[in-house]
Amino acid sequence: MECYVVELIVDGVPVQVPAGTSILEAVLQTGGEIPHFCYHPKLRVVGSCRMCQVEVQGAPKLVISCATPVADGMEVFTASERVKKARNAVLEFLLLNHPLDCPVCDKGGECPLQDYTLRYGPGESRFIEPKIHRIKHQPIGPFIIFDAERCILCTRCVRFCQDVTGTSELGVFGRGDRSEIGLFPGRNLDNRYSGNVIDLCPVGALTSRDYRFAARPWDLIKQVPSICGLCSAGCNITVDVRHKEPGAQILRIRPRVNNEVNGHWICDEGRFEFHFAQDPGRIGTPWIRRDGELLPVSWDEAIDRIAGDLVRILREKGPAAIGVIASARLTNEEAFLVRQLFGERLGIPHIDYRVRRSQEPEGDVPEDHLLRRTDKYPNSVGMRTLGLLPKTHGMRTREMLSAATEGRLAALLVFEEDVVAALSGEFAVAESLKKLDLLVVHDLFLTATAKLAHVVLPGLSFYEKEGTFTNFAGRVQRLHPALEPFGDAIPLIEFLQRLACRLERPLMEGNAEAVWPELVRTVPAYAGITYDRIGELGMLLTDTQATE
Repeated sequence: MECYVVELIVDGVPVQVPAGTSILEAVLQTGGEIPHFCYHPKLRVVGSCRMCQVEVQGAPKLVISCATPVADGMEVFTASERVKKARNAVLEFLLLNHPLDCPVCDKGGECPLQDYTLRYGPGESRFIEPKIHRIKHQPIGPFIIFDAERCILCTRCVRFCQDVTGTSELGVFGRGDRSEIGLFPGRNLDNRYSGNVIDLCPVGALTSRDYRFAARPWDLIKQVPSICGLCSAGCNITVDVRHKEPGAQILRIRPRVNNEVNGHWICDEGRFEFHFAQDPGRIGTPWIRRDGELLPVSWDEAIDRIAGDLVRILREKGPAAIGVIASARLTNEEAFLVRQLFGERLGIPHIDYRVRRSQEPEGDVPEDHLLRRTDKYPNSVGMRTLGLLPKTHGMRTREMLSAATEGRLAALLVFEEDVVAALSGEFAVAESLKKLDLLVVHDLFLTATAKLAHVVLPGLSFYEKEGTFTNFAGRVQRLHPALEPFGDAIPLIEFLQRLACRLERPLMEGNAEAVWPELVRTVPAYAGITYDRIGELGMLLTDTQATE
């Protein structure tokens, strides 16, 4: 169906937009600005703030641009004297009872009210009466603090909870200048997407309990575009990093707009569950078990131990005595080298990424009507597409553990997976692992599985990795490192390359970006996908059947 195009004139410049577009949207699409508070592209229009008024030729009074559709031949003035006077008046009214606490407000430096007041406001107040005082720093949910004095009643947060999450915790109570946003009786702002009201709030009324008073925007040394690695949705995020006394630290995660993936939103888990990456309890150096105790060693010593045991087991029992469990938390590039080294160079038939039922193609389903998925791994589709699966007569994860119990498996390498915690409800995993001649665990923490290992290697979180994930829909998206590797940890790609050299089965050299062209050349589903084409918004797999 053809889209009818409307031509209008905005401040003397011809503009063409689809019919049904509002004046505000038309101006924003062309790179112009009309100040606004209540309008948001993903929320229903209410036209309550009156900040976006413009003059339309022939109209008897100013119109609110967010709720006025364009028409052929319409002539719009966004900066006439009438418009300037109206904006000035709106801002003066909004500031009547607004506290003058910009220097201590968490929104300072990224506040539309602050910016618009500077550009369009009166510059001084004629109001000399006492301001209305309202409740301050009130916790209204596990993650949100509410300062009612700063609220300008744009109702973005109310509409988000009503129309997007459907949980309706918030409403507007009272009348006139006594109106306030508040919780309905007996409710808490505790839905799984509650943190989005922080981004939606155009002032400092709704702030993060976690980020509150932690930094100013200009303190953030890096604002890194990346991908959330906590489920298969692959939501686009911005990672805000600041220098602290221990070094660079993540202070805040924000959604990054990608209408093909997460739109403007992220869930609370993706927003607030980042502290594990900076946990001082992480593994920071390789460990080897000696006399029943895990002791720190150098990378060379750890690699020599692994290589020596693998060579011995290959010689004595063959590749069928070795298994590899590679978590779907690995990037595509890491998984590709795992497949190359263990599957192709060493001929090991037992390679699998599936630990939980949700990782099966039919097992990953939506948890709700928004973003959350049942598969809590970011790259299950990538692992499946790359062929991180058992060969003919190869064993799956559970079969490998059973084979270890029976003595048919002598060595197991586990990458970023705690099989003891995941599968102990099904059978005695720990007892199976104790029977191995060699157990190598690569992970962030000393998990229940790592505690049983002969060699433990420190891994990197997805905040420290470079590479790509393939989300549940088959969209390939790039990770960018926001933090330096923890302790003495090195990228998994480097470890695999060094181990391959020690085994005299060398892999290609270089980082994730250097590995990618070889991956694309040998895996048909990724044909034609380059890092440049992936960009910041991702690119769908060539072979869409790979996601089925």
